[in-house]
Amino acid sequence: MTARLALPVLLALAAGACGADAPRDAAVEAEPVVLFPDDPGRTRIGALRYLGGVALTSEHDAFGGWSAMEMSADGDRLLALSDSGAWLTARVQMEDGAPTGLTEVSIRPVLDADGAPLGGEAADAEGLADLGDGRYAVSFERDHRIAVYELGADWSAAAEATAAAFPAPPGADRLRNNAGVEALARVEDRLYAGVEDPIISGQPHTLWVYDFDAPDRPPRALALQLDPGFGLTALTAGPEGGLYLIERFWARDVGNRIHVSRLSAETLAAPGAAPLRPERLAEIGTAMTVDNFEAISVRRADDETRLMILSDDNFNADQRTLLLAFALEE
Repeated sequence: MTARLALPVLLALAAGACGADAPRDAAVEAEPVVLFPDDPGRTRIGALRYLGGVALTSEHDAFGGWSAMEMSADGDRLLALSDSGAWLTARVQMEDGAPTGLTEVSIRPVLDADGAPLGGEAADAEGLADLGDGRYAVSFERDHRIAVYELGADWSAAAEATAAAFPAPPGADRLRNNAGVEALARVEDRLYAGVEDPIISGQPHTLWVYDFDAPDRPPRALALQLDPGFGLTALTAGPEGGLYLIERFWARDVGNRIHVSRLSAETLAAPGAAPLRPERLAEIGTAMTVDNFEAISVRRADDETRLMILSDDNFNADQRTLLLAFALEE
C-alpha cells in the first residue's frame, strides 16, 4: 500500500524525480538500530532471533517507498522496487548475518511498454517475484495489473527493461484503489499473487495461484484468513518450498504492528476447502523498532534460515526505511 496517508502529490513528485534525467547513483547512509529501544540486548521474538539492522537515508529524491525486494542467492546484493516507480540495486554490506549498509546504489525508473518512465497512479508498484532467467513479475495497484520485466540475471538491464503484459487476476477491476495485488512470490511452477485487503469486507483475503504448467488456465483463488485488521503486504518463497508472509496492521492511534508468518509447502500442496491460516512466527509490536514493512526475502545461510525485511517510508519524514535481519529458530 502506498499511503494510509494522503500522498498523491508526493508520489507524483517522486515518480518525476526518477525520470530519465535523474542521477542513477545514490549515496545512502546507514544507522544501526536495535530491536527493542528500551532493552537493547533483547533479540528474541517468537521463533525469530534478531541479527541486526539499519535505518537507511539518502538525499536522492527517489529514495523511499520501497515496497518489494529480492536478494541475490549469495545475499550480497539487493533489488528493491518502490511504489513511485523506481528500481534500486545495491550491494549489501553484511556482518554476522546482519546488514550494516548499502554501497554501489543505483536508482532507475521503471518503464512502461513503450520505454517511458511510469508516472502517476500507473507507477504504484507493490509486488515483485523472480520468475527465473532474469525475468521478474511486478504487481501494481491503483492501476491494477501485473507486468513482466527482463532485468537480466545480474539486474543490469533494469534501466532499459520495458513492461510485458501478464494476465491480471479475475476480478482485478473490483479491487480497492489502494489495496490491490500487494504481494507476489514464485514457488516452483506456481506464482502466488496476494491481495492486501479482502475484496469483500469481512471475508478472507484472496490468494491467486498461477500454474506455469498450464499457462492458458485462469488462476485459481485460495482464501487466506488473517487476523482482523491485518493486511497482506509481502510474500516470498521459503527454502523449504513454502511461503513467508508479512501482515501489517495500522491505525492512527496505534501505529504499525507486523506479523511475520508462514504457509508450509504441505499446506500449499493440499489447501483444502477451508481458508488457509498462516503460522505466525513473530510479531513486531509498537514498543519495538517497527515501521511500514512491505518487503521480505528468505534464504538459507550458515545452516540457518534467514529473513530480511524492508519498510516503505511513504516519503514521510515521520517514517523510516528500515532493513532488518532475523534468523529462524524453531
